[in-house]
Amino acid sequence: MAEIELARVESAAPVAPPQQAAAPVALFAQPWIARIEEHASWPLLSQMTVAMTAGIPLSGFKIGDLLRLEPGQIVESACPHTEDIPLKAGRMQVAWSEFEVVDQHLMVRLTRLA
Repeated sequence: MAEIELARVESAAPVAPPQQAAAPVALFAQPWIARIEEHASWPLLSQMTVAMTAGIPLSGFKIGDLLRLEPGQIVESACPHTEDIPLKAGRMQVAWSEFEVVDQHLMVRLTRLA
């Protein structure tokens, strides 16, 4: 009885040597937050309200000092005026910012994302 060939595998394309093989590609090259709009819950998540804070630490500033504040009074901080201020959504820092006065209103401008 002759032996029966069960399968034959041949490659029509030349096989690259191991040193020329392409590096494996990561399935998710971007962090998940960069693809958040693709999440099934995005329509609901995008409508949620989040408290944003941009704050400068004031060392030695007491509640009594806060109660005695008057319009136009200046409070000194240890933070240099050239340094960006952390901007947080809840407890998570999301960006860096700076304060600016526009038409008698104090504004926060984003300078870079965290």
